[in-house]
Amino acid sequence: MYQYDRRSGYSIMAGDDPERSRVIVRSRLAIAVVFGATVLLHGVVDPVAAQNHGTVRGTVTLLDTGAAVHGATVLIIGPGLVAATAEDWQFEIVNVPPGTYEILAQREHLTATRQTITVHAAQVAEVDFALSLSPVHEEITVTANPSGSGAAFEAFNAVSTLDSFDLVTGSHGTLGEALENQPGIAKRGFGPGSSRPIIRGFDGDRVLMMQGGISTADLSSQSGDHGVTVDPNGLERVEVVSGPATLLYSSNAVGGLVNAITPHESYRESLTAGTRGQISADGGSANRQAGTNGSVQHAQDHLLLWAGGGARRTADYDTPEGTIKNSATRLLSSSAGVGYFGDRVFASGGFQVENGRYGVPFAGALHEDGDAEVFVDIDSRRRV
Repeated sequence: MYQYDRRSGYSIMAGDDPERSRVIVRSRLAIAVVFGATVLLHGVVDPVAAQNHGTVRGTVTLLDTGAAVHGATVLIIGPGLVAATAEDWQFEIVNVPPGTYEILAQREHLTATRQTITVHAAQVAEVDFALSLSPVHEEITVTANPSGSGAAFEAFNAVSTLDSFDLVTGSHGTLGEALENQPGIAKRGFGPGSSRPIIRGFDGDRVLMMQGGISTADLSSQSGDHGVTVDPNGLERVEVVSGPATLLYSSNAVGGLVNAITPHESYRESLTAGTRGQISADGGSANRQAGTNGSVQHAQDHLLLWAGGGARRTADYDTPEGTIKNSATRLLSSSAGVGYFGDRVFASGGFQVENGRYGVPFAGALHEDGDAEVFVDIDSRRRV
């Protein structure tokens, strides 16, 4: 049974201590008042803070021809704000705190250009960039960077990057083979299919393998005859981080980490309306390698759709000493998905399927009858 209390305006249960019930009611009223005031203050402060920020706007063109450069990355060093040029070669970065910053514009295999800008409250700062073709460019890392600079040149951790041109030019079958010529990186493997990067002498669970910022969670970190089943020819970029910053990714990355970034993961940071795609094919003579890979991404408003896949096979490879038996590999991969990426809300869903098979050389044995050889083959299946 409840009774109405005129002082508090709330009903209290009969039999309870009236004074105790009034204290509870007053406490709840105080909490409600504080919560309401916080919500009201947040709604007032946010617009004021937005008005005190500025905007950076500009264009990116080719120096030699003046043609538009779309898809170029523009980074404000310090706040770490990033944008990409649209089809009309323009970019805009909003909510920039007032101050003086260095701003960097860069696109794959074009020169990276820096300028200094001063941003004033509630004003627009104009800046234009002209880039030219160059085999050397400054790297921009999208992995976690505690220094907040965003540029690999200014980060205290060592960062190496292979972009899509570097990956396609090499046409390697595994990440271990694609990275083995980078400074401080070697390759471990019991054959072509089971290779894995070694960073500064660290191997196994001391080197973290990631795809799109998520661990691949394969057995290559625990077993020497297992490999990383990620086809590097279908990636947009591969980033290798070493040094003290790797501790941000848990103790499993104390030796370093490798982050494989697919095309749709790279483009979703700043959507540009339209359709992009890439296709590649490669071959080899020593192991009769044949492979192809393709992907397509379509962006419209805040929606992004993507699909891709590839196939690759190699036979037993030949050496001056003869053919290495049971060194053949094959890998099939496919992926598709859709995502919505708004200013404050994002959501995406998709799938990725990888089926691989590779042999482990020198792991065979004679059959019981002594006539036929028995080899060890490993099947790998990955579903994401």
